[in-house]
Amino acid sequence: MKKQQSILLILLLGLTYFSYGQSKDGDQKFGIDWGGFVKVDYMFDSRQTVTAREGHFLLFPANESNVNGKDINDQANFNILAVQTRLTGKITGPDFFGMKTSGVIEGAFFGHTDSDINGFRLRHAFVKLSNDKIDIIMGQYWHPMFVTDVFPGTYSFNTGVPFQPFSRNPQFRISTKGNVRFTGVMFSERDFASRGPAGTTSKYVRDAGVPQMHAQLQFGGKEFLGGFGANLKVMRPALGEDNITNTAFIGYMKTKLGNATFKLEGIYGENMTDLLSIGGIAQDTNGGYTSNKTFSVWGEISGGKGDIEWGLFSGYTKNDGFIDPVGGTIYGLGPTIDNAFRVAPRIGWKSGKMKIGIEVEYTSALYGTLDSNGKDINTQGIDSVDNVRGLVTAVYGF
Repeated sequence: MKKQQSILLILLLGLTYFSYGQSKDGDQKFGIDWGGFVKVDYMFDSRQTVTAREGHFLLFPANESNVNGKDINDQANFNILAVQTRLTGKITGPDFFGMKTSGVIEGAFFGHTDSDINGFRLRHAFVKLSNDKIDIIMGQYWHPMFVTDVFPGTYSFNTGVPFQPFSRNPQFRISTKGNVRFTGVMFSERDFASRGPAGTTSKYVRDAGVPQMHAQLQFGGKEFLGGFGANLKVMRPALGEDNITNTAFIGYMKTKLGNATFKLEGIYGENMTDLLSIGGIAQDTNGGYTSNKTFSVWGEISGGKGDIEWGLFSGYTKNDGFIDPVGGTIYGLGPTIDNAFRVAPRIGWKSGKMKIGIEVEYTSALYGTLDSNGKDINTQGIDSVDNVRGLVTAVYGF
């Protein structure tokens, strides 16, 4: 670990030297500017939860686990973590055949797995080419269903998951400019991958031999913005098996309501576990695989005045069952959750580059079992499980 940190320090110092050493007086300055933030979160959960990184990235409350007639998951949990702390380098350089060039390198100390928590990991790494008509992005960036113009502003790092799609992917993206904008993306999976017989891995998509595809239309501007898109994912659960083709659709809007901003988004799709949605795939009764269908909707209203900001997030997701009857093992993320919802109010105080915020996140999930038809989720006689997370966060930007 010390060797890796030393290498990282040498790299950063070298890039910093480059950013100051590549320009002359009177010339345009090219190089890299560093920024980011230090962030610490104080978290309390009323129940055991399904999370990542020692509880930092909250998904939903854990199902009941009865031992001697007692639900052992009905136990509070507390933690303090600063692993979301982030470092971002914004790069500028000379034109490429008349197109403006820029780039971003961004990492955080979130690690790749729970065992690697505190480890430095790549978030974004891309180069961008721009002119007055199009933008081209090549590298690792947000999944196109994580719409950077319309996403929840929660203090919790989950950013509305599992109701809001969340993923970063290596990709090639073209976006047009104007009042109506088209975005087309060809991409693969890396840190956020699909689930299947070999665990959570990008191998299923790689072995399909077909990249994921996305097309999206967006319209409007500052006062009102809307859009919709479609996603195509092809994956091969195992060598020798047939490919599975999954589709997903998204629609969203954002508008000003006086001094407040209102956002609304709906998602419907198949096997969206790579986006941290509930669902997955399963072996069917014909020796192949079948996919789960999920619907999600979330909304948020937020605003602020002076040094105070506030917001209210709410989301709901529904498991619509499997396309074909399940005949074997199910692979997924909460694939037998019938539905879940969340309400999360927040308030924060800002001064200079510092912000301190408080958020209360109530999440309820109704687990079930596979119905006798092999497709739907049966919740008869089952009660929902609930969790209340109290979060206090402090962020210092630089």
